[in-house]
Amino acid sequence: MNNINTKKTTMAMMLLAAGFSFHASAFDTDQVQDAQASYAEQFKRLDTNSNDLLTMTEAEKDKSLNSKLFAQADKDNDGTLNKDEYAEVKTKVSEQKVSQVVSDSVITTKAKAKLLAEESLKSLKISVETYKGEVILSGFVANETMKAKAEQVVASVEGVKSIKNGLVVKS
Repeated sequence: MNNINTKKTTMAMMLLAAGFSFHASAFDTDQVQDAQASYAEQFKRLDTNSNDLLTMTEAEKDKSLNSKLFAQADKDNDGTLNKDEYAEVKTKVSEQKVSQVVSDSVITTKAKAKLLAEESLKSLKISVETYKGEVILSGFVANETMKAKAEQVVASVEGVKSIKNGLVVKS
């Protein structure tokens, strides 16, 4: 009976963690979109000579663009971006950012779920954060074995590129 209760508790915690993680990523995405000017407004600010075309020199003032993205966006190969080409590349960049946020949220949720399922760890005292596939563990554990075990458990999660283990061993 105890095993059934443990499984129910673990499942409830996984769902709760997933809800918080996905809610957080949706909030971040909405906040970013609200803070940004429209692509047309951004284009107009970058178009310093007001010719309705962006040169690489003008476009490089947009920190999200680089020469590779500029070249890919320049569909007519004229060395400039028109409003449509600019909007297309900005949409692609935004989609990549959203995809990364969702991916990080999934990694965080899976890592938390695995830590909760690991009976040797007091996983509620372990915080998990993910940025671009890098997982940061923080919190407190009873000994070095638990610290290493937490890292081992998280390393098994698909998508984890690296782990910064900031867990502190309580004396």
